This record gives sequence, structure tokens and C-alpha cells, in this order.
Amino acid sequence: MQTVKVVMDGSFRCADYTTNMRRGLAFAPFFVALLLAGLLIARPMARDASAEAAPHGLAEQLRYVGRDPLTGAAAPVDDGFIAAVEKSIDRYGKDEGEAVPAPALEGTDVSWLSVPALSVTKAPVQRFGLDAFGRLEVPQDTQHVGWNPAYNSLPGGGGSTFFAAHFEYAGRPGVFNQISSLKAGDSIAVGLSDGSIHTYRVTSAVDYNLAAIDMGAVLHGREGRESITLMTCSGPPNANGYPQRTVVLAERTD
Repeated sequence: MQTVKVVMDGSFRCADYTTNMRRGLAFAPFFVALLLAGLLIARPMARDASAEAAPHGLAEQLRYVGRDPLTGAAAPVDDGFIAAVEKSIDRYGKDEGEAVPAPALEGTDVSWLSVPALSVTKAPVQRFGLDAFGRLEVPQDTQHVGWNPAYNSLPGGGGSTFFAAHFEYAGRPGVFNQISSLKAGDSIAVGLSDGSIHTYRVTSAVDYNLAAIDMGAVLHGREGRESITLMTCSGPPNANGYPQRTVVLAERTD
């Protein structure tokens, strides 16, 4: 397990907030729902740091992730939160429950995504929630791009938006099959249902080992800048599927 550097300045920086997830997207059910959606409301426990033995392992990494809901100051989270996260990692993909659909549409939605350098023109975008195992749901075809409105922002609002699509599906190339070839400066356009179009410039395209993906940082995007992130599978497949993920980060230019 890698060392975690938690930034306590009101946001989680893509470069500084680096947790090593032991099972791919294992933190998505907890960190996405609790950290990115702003639902981390566990009350801090009063403790004397000098009198308390230093925690170890995952507990040490999570101990100061919390924020006091009244003051916004960094605050320790309680042991129940830590135990729940540890359990979510251990049981990731094993305990089937109820899928969580995307929230009901209210107002503007994302309609399409274009990547001229890849000849991707107005690929239709669909809304998704979480699957029955608490994982971010994605399209089950080669044409659609998915976004998860409960866990990231609508383009054009100054925040970050995460898009996922298949590298390949049922033996056919998916809409994100070639995103690893994108280069800094390539453009991406996102169209909304109100007719507005927002353009972004690629700043990086990186392949990550699945076990090292930090979904908190990926979903949060670039601190202080409106951005979008594209992600798909990559790397030669093995018995367990694709061992890597290609992550493309782009910042708004219009």
C-alpha cells in the first residue's frame, strides 16, 4: 500500500491526493458517494493525539480525511467510517445489492461528446448511476459514452465531469478505443441538451494500473479549473480482464 498524502485545503488535488486502491475502483462506492458528493458528515471524535497510539494501515490513511461540517476545518473521522471503508474494499464486487439509478433529470443534460482527432463525432451520452455492486455503471455497447451525474458536475458550470466508455465490447472497438493516442492540445467538445457547446483541450493521457487508480482524484479533475476526464480500459487483456485504465484529462478552453 502506497503512502497517502491528504490535502486539507478544502479540495482533493489530482496530483497530491494519491491513495492506492487495492481492488481497482474499490473506493468508488465510498469515496465517490461520501467525499465527492459532500456527504461526509460523521462527527469528529475528540482525541488527544499525543496520548493516542498512532493508527496503522488503512486506518492511518483515512484518519484525517474528514472535515467538520460546521467549520469546514480538517477533523478526524470516527472508527465506524474507517471500518466501513475497510469492509467495502474487502467485499468489493462480492456482495450484490440494489443498483442505484441516475437521479431524475431536472433541466439540462449532456447530449453528446466529440473528439475530432479520433473521428468521434457527437457520440451520444447517457446518464448512469451505480450497479448492484456499488460500482460506477457504464454503457453496455460500443457507441455510447456514460456519465454519472450524481457524482460530478454538468459541463459549463466550472466543475469537473467524468466520462467512461468501452475500449471494446463484444469483440468490437468501442467509442473510446483510441483515446490513449490523444496528445496535449487535442480538442474535445461536449454538447448539452440546451444547445450549448463547451470545448476542452487535452492536457494529459496516461495509462494507470487498475489497482492504482484513485477514483476520488479522477472524478474531481483539475483543482480550480473546469475540466473533463475520459476513461477506458487499456493494456493487453488477461484472465481477469484489462489490467490498465487510460485516463485523459482536458481543461476548458472556450
